[in-house]
Amino acid sequence: MKPGIVYHASPETIAKENRYSRGEAECFDLLVRGDYAEAITATEIHLTGSSESVTAVSHDVLIFVREGEGKLIIDGEFGRHEKVIDASSAALVTSGASYTWKDAESLKALEILIPDSSTPFARKSTVTRKNYTPFVKQGHSLKSNATGAREFEVLFNEENGSSGATMFIGFIPPSGAPSHYHLYDEVCHIVRGGGQFKVGDLCQPIGPGSTFVVAPRLLHSIINDREEDLWILGTFRPSGSPAAAYYPDGTPAPGYIESE
Repeated sequence: MKPGIVYHASPETIAKENRYSRGEAECFDLLVRGDYAEAITATEIHLTGSSESVTAVSHDVLIFVREGEGKLIIDGEFGRHEKVIDASSAALVTSGASYTWKDAESLKALEILIPDSSTPFARKSTVTRKNYTPFVKQGHSLKSNATGAREFEVLFNEENGSSGATMFIGFIPPSGAPSHYHLYDEVCHIVRGGGQFKVGDLCQPIGPGSTFVVAPRLLHSIINDREEDLWILGTFRPSGSPAAAYYPDGTPAPGYIESE
């Protein structure tokens, strides 16, 4: 897991030891712990059919469906919940709960693991959760402003059950977002559209399914060179505002007030 490097879920780009089956699901570990302690990790699953049950041990799981659909069953401290969820839907599995996919059709979903408060850094990054909500659908919440002309929509944070991270969709218009940095640790996943991800002199193409980590204080920019908005899924900790960005000189980006 190298910050600033783009990964894709395919047998050609993911090493054999990071590909495996979970029932009928084909799993690709995109972001692995490696030399990092308490790291955010991410797995993309491709599934037509049903998967085996997984228990979230010492982490929450934030799930986002990019394509297809499937019934997701969650069983944990907040009871049993099941729902057929499709593209642009998200789900939250809290630490200790189990989850299973059933009767999926052409499903492509990203599962992001957020360490729980059983470890030191995660304890410092955890806030009090409210109103556990197992499933949400993008488009049902109001958008807010972020860097440049960007907008975002929060899917999960402490207000609906995520104590360790915020998950949101960012909408980047043609031309893109200027060079900026964050103080949080973020996993990014391209949902729709495409363009370029730039870190220093390295400019990498991105499109649906591209996944990368932005480490705290890493200067980066997203270039949207197409005629449609680029949709990017961001998941970051500690939880907070997706507008919390700074320009290279340390000036807060428009839409962010430091006292939030």
